[in-house]
Amino acid sequence: MRMSVHRAARVLLVLALAGFGLTLAGGSAAAAPVAIELCAVPGTAGLPGGGLVPIWGFGTPATAGDCSTASATLPGPQLTVTDGDAVTITIHNALPAGHTVSFEIPGVTFDPGPSDAASGASVSRTFTAHPGTYLYQSGGDAGRQEAMGLSGALIVRTTTANQAYASATTAYDVESVLVLTAVDPAFNAAPDTYDLHSYRATYWLINGKSYPDVPAITATAGQRLLLRYLNAGYDNTSMMLLGTHQQVLARDARLLTNPFSAGTETVPAGATEDTIVTVPSTAPPSTHGFPLFNRQLHVTAGPQTGTSPIGNGMLVFIQP
Repeated sequence: MRMSVHRAARVLLVLALAGFGLTLAGGSAAAAPVAIELCAVPGTAGLPGGGLVPIWGFGTPATAGDCSTASATLPGPQLTVTDGDAVTITIHNALPAGHTVSFEIPGVTFDPGPSDAASGASVSRTFTAHPGTYLYQSGGDAGRQEAMGLSGALIVRTTTANQAYASATTAYDVESVLVLTAVDPAFNAAPDTYDLHSYRATYWLINGKSYPDVPAITATAGQRLLLRYLNAGYDNTSMMLLGTHQQVLARDARLLTNPFSAGTETVPAGATEDTIVTVPSTAPPSTHGFPLFNRQLHVTAGPQTGTSPIGNGMLVFIQP
């Protein structure tokens, strides 16, 4: 009987040590804390063909908490984190008085807490990152802030290199993040008073630029190219690819159960999509490569009546 007691004691000790080891292992795999600061600030952006337009944009402060060291960009800075990270994004509102920033990321569940920051104030939002392509933005002023440029891309990567989601079918060799935006200079010049019913974009941009200033996407024959689309504009935008097709994998950071092939894919306003292009070995239809462009033919810039529009817009080439 005494031996059984001793054995039982040894078993309990082994179990206790194993449990302690598991606790340590679990603790070492705890979510990594990631802190990000953004300022919502007024600024200007260059227009295709010359000239500047006022914007409200996000920028990263060079000195923590000091928005005088941040510059507005269109789109906002690309944010990149990893699956499982405990992310805290602090927004400092340096917009003119009377404009409250309401920070949001569709598809992301924030920890409980306030979402708004009045002019001159700050707000922090915390969440656990899950893989996907997300559009961060401010929904303040009934959508006027988004139209002024307060949005950007958040990329959450998996812990598996070159794989967009948990499924191995989302593996890729090269990726390109394409933030699609549009500008109506008349609105940007008077965002507080302009009648949004009259909003008419005349400039269509990829990552804040229009062709030929949009850098070409380089991917060689046989490579799998991941295209991360984010539509920060106010129109549903159809992107057409000539000479090959794209496999639509995910929408709004949610993997599709039935991926499909498309020559043209429409990305709804405010939405994101992920597609894979397997670059063919056949010759592209253009000497510049495989054209990827706005099917609504928003491939011009400037007024569409009167003087001839500038011959550029939402167009980029995939160069093998």
